[in-house]
Amino acid sequence: MRQRTNTALLEWTAILLVLASVLALVLQLVSYQRVRATFPSGMMIGGVPVGGLSLEQTAATVSQIYASSVELHYQDAYFFLEPAEISFRLGLEAMLARADAYRTDSSFWAGYWNYLWRGPGNPVMVPIVAEYSTTQLREFLQDVAARYDLPPRPVSIEPGSLRMDSGAPGYSLDVESSLVVIDLALRVPTNRRVVLTVQDSASVVPTTGTLGDLIDRYVDQMDFEGVLSLAVVDLQTGEELNINEDVAYAGLSIMKIPIVLDMYRVLNHEPFPELAKVIEGTIVQSSNLHANILLAELGDGDRSSGASVLTSNLQRLGLLDSFMAGYFDQAVQPPMVRTPANQRTDINTDPDPFMQTTPADMAALLTMLYQCAQDGGGGLAVAFSGAISQAECDAVIELLGRNKTATLIEAGVPEGTSVAHKHGFGAGDTIADAGIVFSRGGDYVIVIYLWHPVYLEWEQSAPTFANISRMVYNYFNP
Repeated sequence: MRQRTNTALLEWTAILLVLASVLALVLQLVSYQRVRATFPSGMMIGGVPVGGLSLEQTAATVSQIYASSVELHYQDAYFFLEPAEISFRLGLEAMLARADAYRTDSSFWAGYWNYLWRGPGNPVMVPIVAEYSTTQLREFLQDVAARYDLPPRPVSIEPGSLRMDSGAPGYSLDVESSLVVIDLALRVPTNRRVVLTVQDSASVVPTTGTLGDLIDRYVDQMDFEGVLSLAVVDLQTGEELNINEDVAYAGLSIMKIPIVLDMYRVLNHEPFPELAKVIEGTIVQSSNLHANILLAELGDGDRSSGASVLTSNLQRLGLLDSFMAGYFDQAVQPPMVRTPANQRTDINTDPDPFMQTTPADMAALLTMLYQCAQDGGGGLAVAFSGAISQAECDAVIELLGRNKTATLIEAGVPEGTSVAHKHGFGAGDTIADAGIVFSRGGDYVIVIYLWHPVYLEWEQSAPTFANISRMVYNYFNP
């Protein structure tokens, strides 16, 4: 009797356990059905975890996250970009439809089994679908650039010292590169922070063109009514600065440079003391008498023939705008000599018909003289091979260095700077100076001519020479 009772108890216990298990399964099934109505664990839409969220909750969550502002940093400044400003719009319908299709297409019982065993959900990534106005974003960045870009400070001339200020660097927004990084930030739910791409703008490096512009500006401010010509040659690089360099001018005493140089060409020995004094007087004392003596030496005793020989040799060097149609202080009817420069119709300085040159020709001649003195090469060595030596060219430069004036080109360089030059004065309307400046920052040729249709006031012309010379010197010695 006791054994039967125990068996019945066991049977009822088993039945109850089965009923409890069935009830638990039913309850779990009901619970799973509620869970299945939401997105599964492990699902992400546009990088936003949406596991356990309903369709409506997901739409609200994703929309809210992607409507948040993007923090933009430009150097030390920061500000915010609201997605609405650029018409940012999520493709929510397409994203939710794709996510919901995965939810409903997956096996119910497989999902239920996984739910019962509390298995992790399979990760599902639904990519973001979004669009915005690239035009509006570009306009936004252009406005940022207009407000925050710092342009480099341009080259200028300090008013007092006439020293060239090379300016200062700046920076600017790289709009195209910034468009890319902002696009990435707009498409992620977190870390919506962007450091905008900024390019450094180097300070403007002065060039001879810059120097020319500044000198032009300086001359314009003077209200100078005549003609200014300038030729500068960087003897290290060969770079040139030219302003009205091909204008025909009276040769003046500047022509004594090629006379002395041609005298050394015909010499095959050191000049005797008497001739050395004549050469020295031609440059240092600027003696017309001594210059005529040298012309006579070049012309076998005839000064006019000497001038013709000199002109022929200048043309041999390619200096086609330079000539002497007679000697200094000659009082006869001058011949008509035509050159490319004196046939110009736009600028006419009424040059001396007996002797003419251009700043370009004199700059070229001084450049050849410098090259010859440095290594025996250059145009002089090519045109007069073996006729003029490196030592003779150096002697001419040394002689030009003894021509001390304390005005014109010399007045624009610091004391102690070596300047090998020759200056000249016309009949009240023309002043010129041509030379080689030996400076710490580099050697250079500088030729300046000033002409006025009536009369050149020394009080205006002398400071003009000095200031232009100073500006050129400061360019080579920043």
